[in-house]
Amino acid sequence: MMRTRNYLLVILWINIIVSLVAQNGAPQIVSVDQLSIVGSDVYDFIIINNAAYLRIGQPDQVAKVNLITKQTEWSVNMNSPHNTLDELVKTPDNNLCYADGGLIVKLSAQRDTLWVCDLSNYGHFSLSASSAEFLTCYSTSSHLVLLDYTSGQIINHWSIITGGVSSAGYHNAYAAADFTFYLFDDMPMGIEWNTGIKLTKVKIINGMAQTLWFLQVDDLAGIHGLADGNNIYFTTRQIEPWNNGLIYEVADQGTNYLVESIVDIAGPDSVGYAGPSIAVNDNHQLILPISIRLGDDPNGEDGYNGAIMAYHQGNLVWRINQSTMPFCRPLAVAIDSTKIYSISCCHQTYGGLRTYWLTELSTTVANDDPTAPTIPEPELSCYPNPCQGRCTIKFSQIDNSPTTVAVYNIKGQLICTLINDQKLSPGEHTVAWDGKNDNSQPMAAGIYFYKMTSGGFSSSKKMILLK
Repeated sequence: MMRTRNYLLVILWINIIVSLVAQNGAPQIVSVDQLSIVGSDVYDFIIINNAAYLRIGQPDQVAKVNLITKQTEWSVNMNSPHNTLDELVKTPDNNLCYADGGLIVKLSAQRDTLWVCDLSNYGHFSLSASSAEFLTCYSTSSHLVLLDYTSGQIINHWSIITGGVSSAGYHNAYAAADFTFYLFDDMPMGIEWNTGIKLTKVKIINGMAQTLWFLQVDDLAGIHGLADGNNIYFTTRQIEPWNNGLIYEVADQGTNYLVESIVDIAGPDSVGYAGPSIAVNDNHQLILPISIRLGDDPNGEDGYNGAIMAYHQGNLVWRINQSTMPFCRPLAVAIDSTKIYSISCCHQTYGGLRTYWLTELSTTVANDDPTAPTIPEPELSCYPNPCQGRCTIKFSQIDNSPTTVAVYNIKGQLICTLINDQKLSPGEHTVAWDGKNDNSQPMAAGIYFYKMTSGGFSSSKKMILLK
């Protein structure tokens, strides 16, 4: 139930944010409540039983919020200023672990300190609870450390050669099955410390850390990811345009990788970014908090259009808008068996007083009625693929919505617009790409993506250009 003192604003919020993509299985908004927290931003949060645990900056703290009352039960100040490594994890015994610089701390739900492990000799750490057997720690100096959940003792540690060593920036690790780890690193290059990213697959074999493959992309900034089976997802940002966000989906093929899709979050004509918190639900959908800038100001003074989005195989599945005022940004998402939660930061003017809101969504429900109508989706394909210099993109049109077909490189940069916001008759259509950009310059051999956008539908697929 909404608190009385926020009733009018909550009603306004609900009237504005209920905007869903018209597809079966989209979640529904259950409630929206203001939270009694103070800080510059919420960087991460997790759900344990009926409580939300938040990592908050300025003042740097970890706080517990009761999901029934929406009130803050306690907070713990952190010794280390916020950096992009800080994450919260839920242990198998329903307690909380967090990184405070080089310290790893385990707390009970009652705020009791259960243990502290000092890893400061290795740098600052991020955490991952992707394994039920151990706590995965990854440092700014590319040290991979495994801790025992119960005691906080070091199980093992390795120094990994990733090339992503930096005193600041984004460094995190995800533990998969059979002692396989995916390491996400910023790449300090040239005079700028944050101008490239690297994803490294490491497997522990006979007690030794072996690198099986790595994906490196220059001219990108910041990386945070997770894995879902053999699929790895991560978000990153283009240097130009300023901070524009991308979503990568990469397939692990054992000793090699395959880039399955790259999604430009805001589209070619806007700037947006995700996160920093992302999650995967039971339907293998990537859930992200998205902020899209409404103007050209790099500081965001033109305002934002916020949303919670779900993607599957590079395609948008559903979207829920969360914009009550010009400066409203979804910051973090968390999934708890039957619910999806989102935390948003809102302020009436740029730099003004911030308020924080918790949105509770029902989980995605599959359509079990065989007689219910299904919503057709356009088809998209390319042939030949791989191609040598020229290919044909084939797509179907289910209505006369304005349609755009474009080609992007592996950095998510627009290469060529083949159809630009044209109204086409329903049916099948084709358009040719000659392997050149919009300036008629031949493109180098490599991986490219062709994308179709029509009405509320968006799909991108991979093509390989040969020479």
